[in-house]
Amino acid sequence: MTSGFIVNLPLEIAINILSRLPLRAVVRSKCVCKSWLKLLDTREFVKLHLSKSVPGMAVVQSCVETNLYEIFEFEDKLDLEHHHSLVTKCVFPHASRIQGSATGLLFLTGDQPCHLYVCNPITRRFIKLRPYLDSLHSSSDEVAYGFGVTKTTGQYKVVRIVYDYDFGTEDSPNIRLTKSHCEVYTLGTRTWRSIIPAALVLFNTIGIFFNGNLYWLVADPTQICCFDLETELFSTFFHPPLVNPGSLGSLSALVGSLCLCDNSFEEKIIIWVMEEYGVDTSWRMKYVINKDRYVCGDYMIVSPIKIFEDGDILMEYEEYLLFYYSDKTKTIRKIEMFEACSGNHFRVNAILHTPSFLSPRTGFH
Repeated sequence: MTSGFIVNLPLEIAINILSRLPLRAVVRSKCVCKSWLKLLDTREFVKLHLSKSVPGMAVVQSCVETNLYEIFEFEDKLDLEHHHSLVTKCVFPHASRIQGSATGLLFLTGDQPCHLYVCNPITRRFIKLRPYLDSLHSSSDEVAYGFGVTKTTGQYKVVRIVYDYDFGTEDSPNIRLTKSHCEVYTLGTRTWRSIIPAALVLFNTIGIFFNGNLYWLVADPTQICCFDLETELFSTFFHPPLVNPGSLGSLSALVGSLCLCDNSFEEKIIIWVMEEYGVDTSWRMKYVINKDRYVCGDYMIVSPIKIFEDGDILMEYEEYLLFYYSDKTKTIRKIEMFEACSGNHFRVNAILHTPSFLSPRTGFH
């Protein structure tokens, strides 16, 4: 097939054909000629491709020298030594952590408060967010972030929650959260707006984007905080009790449901699934995974990333390594290629990500 063949076709047919290509083929096609580059940058192609795009995985491996971002595609079955494929890789020098993924875009942060970015790792385009509101500056360095897109209007929003806290006393040595400030940044407006949150969500956590909302575990050891991106209102609901409340639980969106992973048991990891969305009495213990002390023996946060059709589960262990659970053998194994080490990588951060050609400036072309 020649470039002229595509150019001479009616626009809607050419776009339909190109939108069905594998992601790596589309990326290469943009380099064929100016006509193809122009066609693949149209709003029509961007929207149609996104509607067909299948979630893969975004991984950042951070080290002293640089931060390497890689985008992977998944096969139906999981054996990450053989059944994944690298789509692209890129470098964002000042962004060392993925704080959220929403319909084709990533939200990244760095070591400095001003290092806030929204990027498209496929097109390698990014924007740096303006500094947050001066009125909400706080002496606290405890922050929780979230990133998502509204269901109705399609607006992408970054949510930033900053905390004030008191240091403990001799009788109660733990840090106590006392007050929180919340700001929302909408892509395309280039402005932050102040709102008042209804709950003290756990600091240094990532808001899980699911069904048009963001979710965090809160300081109350039995609750989850929900932020509606459309109405910008907070609410809370209950989750199953954790053995070690508030420290070893993590939220995920898996197989179309909100999930809670509890790693506070000595010999097992438990994944709870909310079977009926929004009903806090519908939590069910869905997966029980026996631990391997050589992979995740310590009491650290474990975050599930994806459950595959064959029952295997891809998981992240405290931003240190990725491992997967085999439903067939009932064992877990770390993935060597994504393991942080003191010599090079000091952090491995992964998240489910849907590749797209969206513009990070507005969320559209």
